[in-house]
Amino acid sequence: MNRNLSLPTLLSFLSLWMLLGNCYFNPIVNGILNPVEEESNNLSLGLLGLVQGTSNLLITGQIRDPNGVALQGLVLIPSLTSFQSKSVLSPYTTDKGGRFFIPYQPGSFPFTVYRDDLYFFEFILTVGNPTDINYSTFGAPPGLEITGLSTINANETTNFFELVDSSPKHNAIVASYFSEYVFTFSEPPISALETGPLVTEWISQNISISPTGSFDNFMNVSGNTLTIAPMSMSGMTIYELTLKPGILSATGKPLTQRTIRFDYQYNP
Repeated sequence: MNRNLSLPTLLSFLSLWMLLGNCYFNPIVNGILNPVEEESNNLSLGLLGLVQGTSNLLITGQIRDPNGVALQGLVLIPSLTSFQSKSVLSPYTTDKGGRFFIPYQPGSFPFTVYRDDLYFFEFILTVGNPTDINYSTFGAPPGLEITGLSTINANETTNFFELVDSSPKHNAIVASYFSEYVFTFSEPPISALETGPLVTEWISQNISISPTGSFDNFMNVSGNTLTIAPMSMSGMTIYELTLKPGILSATGKPLTQRTIRFDYQYNP
């Protein structure tokens, strides 16, 4: 073996040794030897909106409890961590309509949800493309829903008009007579029409019920609440009442269509 190595050969050997011996700190070698870490980092950057081409696209959805009540103020914390900072990504909070807005990125993303600073449940968003978004939950109350999953531009977050509560509530068992339907929205609905035929026409165009029935000509708006008189109903019947996009906010936003299902068991 020739022990008299030339200086260029020796320097080449030392450079190769340093490259391999310090591969953890070398971004090229580390990227080859640790592809999982690089993928995790890319996903984290995507949730932060830092991946090129995704900064103006958001994933949105509404979280509702088993009775159809939109859940405001939930804190969604991504379970992924940033590989660079080793810190948890910024949380996302549901607005007054129960909606969250998360930077778009294809892949699967787990979230832990907190309500009033207490653990509530977990879910995973699975994003195939902007029109293929699904979810699965863990530990959520039976009947809890994440609905309306879609992608929007970042400047469209204020365009949603939502039903946040109702009486009767969704999935309720109604065992006594009630004199009015009450719907509460994320912002004030259109001003009330005068009592009369126009009210009946407006209700028939924008609120449907199955089995079919007709409503009285009463409607009132107070703040974020719309009240109408119920129709004649038969006991021991399951009804489905649908509020349509023709219902507008005071600022002209169409309502996100909602269906309320309740079991009317009152039979005098």
